[in-house]
Amino acid sequence: MPRSCSSAPITASIFESGAVYYPTLLGVPIIVGAVLGWRKPERRALWILLAAVLALVLLDFAFDDTRFEDIPFFVVVGVCLFGLGLLARAIAKALARRRRT
Repeated sequence: MPRSCSSAPITASIFESGAVYYPTLLGVPIIVGAVLGWRKPERRALWILLAAVLALVLLDFAFDDTRFEDIPFFVVVGVCLFGLGLLARAIAKALARRRRT
């Protein structure tokens, strides 16, 4: 076996474990949404949240074995993650307003 084929990509092996995959998948939109709600409450911050969610979905898409069969799944996951980020942003925004008054 050639030497280059014997080592698995580190990122793919890390995401094989559910202990890393699920907290990353759910944690990134929540953290990004909360930080944007706290620090950047304007609407332009939604583009940052969208970019973070798209990066996660594309990373998941890149390491999936049956990626073209699972395109509807990735669309639904992306929409759900964006909604989760919006919820975190709204909660952080409300807490920031309450703290200022």
